[in-house]
Amino acid sequence: MSNGAWMMAVVVALVALGAWWVWRNRSLPLSSAALDLLWQSPQAQGTAERASLMNEGIPPVIWTYWHSPGLPLVVQRCVDNWRRHNPGYAIHVLHQGNLHEYLDDIPQRLAAVGIPKQTDWIRLALLHRHGGFWLDASTILTQSLDWAVQRQAASRAQLLGFYLEGFTTQPAYPVVESWFLAAPAGSAFVADWLALFREQAIDGETQDYLQGLRQRGVFQAYTQRIGDPAYHTIHVTAQHLMQSHPLHDYRLELLRAEDGPYLYHQQSGWKRRSLYWRLLWNGQRDDCPPLIKLRGGERRKLEPYLRHGWYRQGSLVGRQLRP
Repeated sequence: MSNGAWMMAVVVALVALGAWWVWRNRSLPLSSAALDLLWQSPQAQGTAERASLMNEGIPPVIWTYWHSPGLPLVVQRCVDNWRRHNPGYAIHVLHQGNLHEYLDDIPQRLAAVGIPKQTDWIRLALLHRHGGFWLDASTILTQSLDWAVQRQAASRAQLLGFYLEGFTTQPAYPVVESWFLAAPAGSAFVADWLALFREQAIDGETQDYLQGLRQRGVFQAYTQRIGDPAYHTIHVTAQHLMQSHPLHDYRLELLRAEDGPYLYHQQSGWKRRSLYWRLLWNGQRDDCPPLIKLRGGERRKLEPYLRHGWYRQGSLVGRQLRP
């Protein structure tokens, strides 16, 4: 075979390999098996006062928290992304220095429990008092949050959020995620969730709370497949309310996270390299999820890609996290 023929064969092979990688890492459409739930307490017989809360809408305000005023590049790009998609929304990035401007009655022990639990209390307290949206700082939006406002207005739910099927072993009690929460101010479920979380994880000791659940024989039921319940106590306390207060008129609209914010994670087998291919190099599809959640390690490892511009301009990152 001549040198020219060899060269042509190599080019054809490389093109074929590239096409295979694009196909293998393509962005698939949303699953037809998507399962969205309007969850209500079993045997609920709510009072008129609690039921009236469901008539309130979600105000156009977005809350997030970072432990210091200076934001990492990925977080700053995410916040800029929220502003582009939601020009009519108030967006508040809280930190220790301005927290008191939005919340009072801050627990004395809050500073002693560590940043994750501080942030968990803050998100519930903000939604209880002010309403709106809580977004973890590593959330990428691909459209306005108006879709969530409209869904809650139709369902009159006390909370709109996501559940993770991978954590759920009891379909009657889906495990509520905490990184995206939307609620009217004064939501009955959020009020009770805040009170229980503060009692057990802020004012009390988390390990004592979890040991008490074990002694009562409900630990497995409440934790389901939640990893590290001592860290994810906010998830456990949500289950505590949902499973132990059947007569409270709780009404939650829960969307399956694997069909939206974690769709690309699921398609990638929860592996970072394949996920990054979808985010950095695949073109953004018109039917992509309305939001994408970056987990801690994914956010940190994405930093140099943004800093050096290592992404395709038409990719999801190129379109949504551009300077």
